[in-house]
Amino acid sequence: MQYKTTQVVLKEKFFGHDAKNLSELDNVLNSWAQQGWRLHTMTTTVAGNTGLGGGDRTVFTLVFVHD
Repeated sequence: MQYKTTQVVLKEKFFGHDAKNLSELDNVLNSWAQQGWRLHTMTTTVAGNTGLGGGDRTVFTLVFVHD
């Protein structure tokens, strides 16, 4: 069995709560699934406002497994 770990950072809008790049998470999940990897574990961490012009950031840590 093999494992693969990757992270995806989603940037939140300055006003509101919609992620600007939610499709990036979809793309990463679908890309690894097409190669035969299964999502084993997913965790999230939220970082507060990162300064002028930036909203919160959500970091997804994804662990995939391949038989």
